[in-house]
Amino acid sequence: MALEFMLEIGCEELPARYVESTLDQLQSRLSETLRDHRLELDSIESFATPRRLILVVRGLVDKQPDRVEIITGPPFAAGFDSDGQPTAAARGFAAKHGHVPEQLQGFETEKGKYLALQKKVAGRDSKEILAAELPVLLRSLEFPKNMHWEESGFLFVRPIRWILCLLAGEVVSFRVAGIEASNYTFGHRILASDKRIEVNNFQSYESCLLNNKVKFDPQDRRTTIEAKLLSHATAAGLRLVSDKKLLQHVVFLNEFPSVVTGRFAPEFLRLPREVLVTVMREHQKYFSLEDHDARLQPRFLAVVDSDGSASDKIRMGHERVLRARLTDASFFWDVDRKVKLEDRVRPLERILFQQKLGTMLEKTQRLVALAEFLGRLLGRNEMAGDLRQAARLAKTDLATEMVKEFTDLQGVMGGLYGRAEGVTEAVCDAIYEHYRPATLEDESPKTWAGAVLSIADKLDSVVGAFSVGQMPTGSKDPLALRRQTLALLKVLLDQQLSLSLEKAFRKSLALFRKKAARVPDETWRDFAAFVKERLRFIFKELGFRYDEINAVVENSFDNPFDCLNRLKAIATFRGSTDFESLAQSFKRIKNILLKSGEELSPDQKIDPALLEQEEEQQLAARLAKLQPKVQRACRSSRYSIAFELMASLRPEVDRFFDRVLVMSENPAVRRNRICLLNGLMRTFLGLADVSEIVVTQE
Repeated sequence: MALEFMLEIGCEELPARYVESTLDQLQSRLSETLRDHRLELDSIESFATPRRLILVVRGLVDKQPDRVEIITGPPFAAGFDSDGQPTAAARGFAAKHGHVPEQLQGFETEKGKYLALQKKVAGRDSKEILAAELPVLLRSLEFPKNMHWEESGFLFVRPIRWILCLLAGEVVSFRVAGIEASNYTFGHRILASDKRIEVNNFQSYESCLLNNKVKFDPQDRRTTIEAKLLSHATAAGLRLVSDKKLLQHVVFLNEFPSVVTGRFAPEFLRLPREVLVTVMREHQKYFSLEDHDARLQPRFLAVVDSDGSASDKIRMGHERVLRARLTDASFFWDVDRKVKLEDRVRPLERILFQQKLGTMLEKTQRLVALAEFLGRLLGRNEMAGDLRQAARLAKTDLATEMVKEFTDLQGVMGGLYGRAEGVTEAVCDAIYEHYRPATLEDESPKTWAGAVLSIADKLDSVVGAFSVGQMPTGSKDPLALRRQTLALLKVLLDQQLSLSLEKAFRKSLALFRKKAARVPDETWRDFAAFVKERLRFIFKELGFRYDEINAVVENSFDNPFDCLNRLKAIATFRGSTDFESLAQSFKRIKNILLKSGEELSPDQKIDPALLEQEEEQQLAARLAKLQPKVQRACRSSRYSIAFELMASLRPEVDRFFDRVLVMSENPAVRRNRICLLNGLMRTFLGLADVSEIVVTQE
């Protein structure tokens, strides 16, 4: 019988930033629990509001399927005597389980053949399993921060106030955090007409909640909010400033969203746009409005948890709070500009960067040296002066009142203050952009200097952490090294910068020489493995296949942009018959070299006098002619041409393997042929490890 199961965990208001991840955990762990207990189902849906986490399972079976359990006893040889009669051991084993010896069977195990019985085990009811497993499931959920509010010591992100749990309309009884599961839920905290709502099934749940001013479906709330924001902006003759992150955030701040339009004094428009938008977004969760020439206007839109009946009072309250915030920001703007950025460099020694890595002044000094080095490495010596000044001033806004209050404006304010005091545009842009990108979805710096400073800043943080042994472990990454490494790689790829990570790493590590606690080569190996993992993730997100990624990352990760170019060439060229055939041959070559046991140096030469057969002579001649061409193509990043050249070897390679016995009985001839294959493999590995490519013939 297919049943409907629903679970609602009612809480105090959940932090909006935790809701989606908590819901994902809840759904995945319930799915795992049902699968582990062999309970089949049709579908699981999940929903959430600030006060409730909801799961709905449809088509759940009413019980586990019966199963047959094999019970093993004594060894088979010990079960019967010389006359073939059951021994005491066999009779005792059978009697213990309520059987007679004639019902025993032989059963093969890893340790040999044993006497065994087949026992039919009836499946447990789904309701019984859920009642036992749901408390365990809820205790297993993980949060960045937990609360403890009742005597049992149960921990959760916020106090649980009710639990609704139904299977086919009947309550699944269990108790967690002093709360007994029931068939009751509650509507909107303020707007609901019913104090307590009895639920029979999901259909009644849906209609009852809507009648009590709760839209439990996040997508429904999002659609409502988007429509109302657009409607209010249009009514004001203005344009909404797009903010996807804020939109997603307010979806989980409200159960019954509506929108109000507010105003602020036009005099505050003297503040930079970035300051106004940040104050409204970060502190108040307001959406900004602009005219059709993209000029910010003294209006805002607030998403509120209300039915609109008290809009005027709500609007006045929001306007009053925003006025105070903007007054503070205006004061900070005026006060901060009285001190030059250059005069804020020395005070950075009072700001700690990281306990083991020193102060922000020390980080600034490293940034100056590293940014200059990267500029030279990238061949832009003419930018040295701008890079040096930008790196020196990049962190100075951390000492400003504005950034102390609005931390998301770090870097941005440095650029704005620099522009206000007449610092060159290139330097200001670099400071302004150097924290970008915060995530893979964000924009990279648009200017070259901003990109280099961004790379230097992130590289310094990651290498510094690795140098003192503070690498991420498991899911924990307190210094956000994964995010910073992804951002660093994104900048290199977006700006198409050909940079050796090892050279940059070793320069950065040298700047930590007095603080580093680990061996440089060990630190490099860990850093390289960490980068490869992040690079694989980025390439997967870009749509490349796993075997293509495997073919290039291990060999050429040191230059991520070059790695990307090789990857594009493989993805374009892999469909050709010659390429797939050569990929198969390359796998064969690797296996032969691995099994040969021959140790060959990279400069080992082929002896022409030992090339006995025409096919090996032809392959050696073609390889000698192609090698310099392939190398030139690789040096100029013309990888498609390099792949075409290598693929053109297919006829000679095919004839070689058809007619030449590599493992000749003559040791000198055998070694010479292995040397030929080794040269072929090294030429290919200089391009990519095509043995990783999965070909259709396989």
